[in-house]
Amino acid sequence: MKKIIYFLLCILLFTSMFATSVFAYSPQKAITYSNTYAINPNKMNTLGVGYNVYSRDCTNFVSQCLYAGGLSQDSTRKSIPNWHGNTVVRVDSTQWVNANSLKEYLKTSGRGTKIGSWSLKGSPSPYLTFAYVNDSSNLSSSRTGKVVLFYDWESDGTMNHSAFFVANNGKSTLSGEGYGDLINQHTENRKQVLWRPDNRQNSTQKATTRVYAFEIKA
Repeated sequence: MKKIIYFLLCILLFTSMFATSVFAYSPQKAITYSNTYAINPNKMNTLGVGYNVYSRDCTNFVSQCLYAGGLSQDSTRKSIPNWHGNTVVRVDSTQWVNANSLKEYLKTSGRGTKIGSWSLKGSPSPYLTFAYVNDSSNLSSSRTGKVVLFYDWESDGTMNHSAFFVANNGKSTLSGEGYGDLINQHTENRKQVLWRPDNRQNSTQKATTRVYAFEIKA
């Protein structure tokens, strides 16, 4: 009888894990988490609850949002608390905390799909992009809570920053930015600001920045 109960519990646990990783992603839960901790990070306490906070914290924050929404960790993209006596240390993988590594992970693992790329005026090469004013309908209301924006400041193909798409055609919290599709981000902690960085950049960076959008498959 005990063996039967153990077997049934194993099946239930496996089914629960499978459902969480494949079917149970909730964009609203991801957005709620993102809005809650956009300005004030969810810093880990002495009980191991919460996360590390870095000086460059953008991708760590995005990974937390995705995990809160139900995108499960795996052997590659993970953040694990390890106890050393009474002290807890959280260990984060490169794919959890680095923008370029997370982008490559989403691309190669099949857990994300590129849905668009943009720059100030658009560019045919070496990396095709639309101008900001074109094709932005890709960031639609049906995709809020599902899209990670990656930013390549130098236009060299390496992502330098990431942010999380939380609102379609809303009003930015920054004075003068107006209405549009909104993101939350860390490093410079911002809540519900325009995904387009041109209003917040110096003239040189405006000309070189490319933005890439990946939608989570979950």
